[in-house]
Amino acid sequence: MKLSTCGRLASIGAVCAVVATSVFAATPANAAATPSAASDVAAPRTQSAVLSAIRSDLVASGAWSDVAAFDHLSGEQRHELASYFLDPAVASAAFAASDENVLGPETVRASGDFEWGEVEPSAAAQHEDGVGVGTRAASRSSWGTQWFAFAGIRLTETKVSMSYEYSGTTARKLLGYSCTVVRNVQPFTQVTTSKSSGYISGGQATAKCKVVVKRGVPTPWGTIAWSTYSAIQRLSAKGNGAITFNRWE
Repeated sequence: MKLSTCGRLASIGAVCAVVATSVFAATPANAAATPSAASDVAAPRTQSAVLSAIRSDLVASGAWSDVAAFDHLSGEQRHELASYFLDPAVASAAFAASDENVLGPETVRASGDFEWGEVEPSAAAQHEDGVGVGTRAASRSSWGTQWFAFAGIRLTETKVSMSYEYSGTTARKLLGYSCTVVRNVQPFTQVTTSKSSGYISGGQATAKCKVVVKRGVPTPWGTIAWSTYSAIQRLSAKGNGAITFNRWE
């Protein structure tokens, strides 16, 4: 998540602020927003209910180390985490106060216990198939992720992966790509991802995934006003595996 991308975070309403900061790490200014009609589906509306929902999802995901970390959160941390999901102003303020740090292949924005990040492996860590003279072109697999975490507990992560043929530093042919929701542990939030486009251009391979977030908003009447937001997660790499773009556009 490069600084220029974070600077494009749109402030387009309280509901969007929660979605943008908690799910997308840095939602671009042109992210589509399509509010829909209210639903009668019940949602957690108290701090204890929100925390219970998060823990249940962590248990269901089999992330036992995260379950243990969650159980060791202090009372102040639990209040802060629950408030993030119940009060859009808290979510917006947390992201606005965050600072960016680059730690090797990982770029992280942090605000207290909240973290928004992206991961891209180094070229040396990319998967590569062997090749000999007169055989098929060499192929390589590259990937990149975007994630959101609290106190080291990863709550949401989406991943773009692709494989392509290359020669030297030039990508020649895209063999395929995939879009994956690695994890989504957030109250009243649905995250889906699907293929948008994949291609070779300027010697680079590119894969784009459309990530859609359907966010339920608690109302004073106990119902949920559903709002849908989407953005494109893009991954581009050279033939030698060097990642040139791994963020939202």
